[in-house]
Amino acid sequence: MATAILHSLKQGAYTAIALYVVFIAVVTITSMNPQLKAPSSVSAPTAIVELDRAFLQTQERAS
Repeated sequence: MATAILHSLKQGAYTAIALYVVFIAVVTITSMNPQLKAPSSVSAPTAIVELDRAFLQTQERAS
């Protein structure tokens, strides 16, 4: 019984450490790439315009 509890505590500790490492990685990557912090409403129209251009270019090539 005691070994099962100890094993469960170890697994919980490993999970907590892994989540902490992932959190630090996400914070580091986000701070190094400021464009990831930009509101999606600003980025989305630009992406849609680029997709429209690519689609039109593909249609021109096909015809």
